[in-house]
Amino acid sequence: MAPQTIPTFLTESEAAEYLGISKKTLQRWRFGRRGPNYVRVAGKLIRYHQAILDAWMDQQTIKHENGGQL
Repeated sequence: MAPQTIPTFLTESEAAEYLGISKKTLQRWRFGRRGPNYVRVAGKLIRYHQAILDAWMDQQTIKHENGGQL
């Protein structure tokens, strides 16, 4: 049987720190319906799944047509 991975959920402050932004910026993104997806627990608590933050950051990657070569 394969070992199960326990999902890592971060608080707003932890997620903001993980992304290298302020908590206020993360809140602004959420209110503006942009930024990473989140989980609302019990109608009030906001949590961010670390894997979703990683995937969202990967989606922000800007790819140059020349492959980034000089």
